[in-house]
Amino acid sequence: MVGLVAGLALGGCGPRSAGPSAERHDRATSTTQPKPAAASDQNALAAAGRVAVRYALAARSWTPASYRAQYRRQLRLSTGSLRAAVHRGAPTRDQLAAYDEDGAQVEATAVAASRLLQTTTQSRYVIVLDERSVAASQTGRGRFTYLVELQRRGDAWLVTAFSIRP
Repeated sequence: MVGLVAGLALGGCGPRSAGPSAERHDRATSTTQPKPAAASDQNALAAAGRVAVRYALAARSWTPASYRAQYRRQLRLSTGSLRAAVHRGAPTRDQLAAYDEDGAQVEATAVAASRLLQTTTQSRYVIVLDERSVAASQTGRGRFTYLVELQRRGDAWLVTAFSIRP
């Protein structure tokens, strides 16, 4: 079990590291062009970037004691098929016990956020995290890039896809 947990923590896995969007193909689903954001919406649109960073940190930064809270945070910040996938991956007692026994944890720090797309209803960000993983007395460090896609639902921005990028 120790080797498995170490491989998960050091291999870039953990709470929803790539999510179901890894199965998604990046193809346009509509031929209509998104409507650019009006200047009056700029404050609301900046919120999309904050949500993207918060989701990435919730998905990638955890300890055995914080894992459930990070999982719940991902549920609150997601929607659609991503939320369903996160819900299906609820942490089990055995999983948390194994992480605790192994001393597994991932500490992530956001070092960059770049907006790729922004309209009044959708947004796409690249988030770069510095991550330090510990498991079974092994430590790994790395800088990882994630793509975060969001949709505006009422006044809230919610994450629809989260995937690691090479």
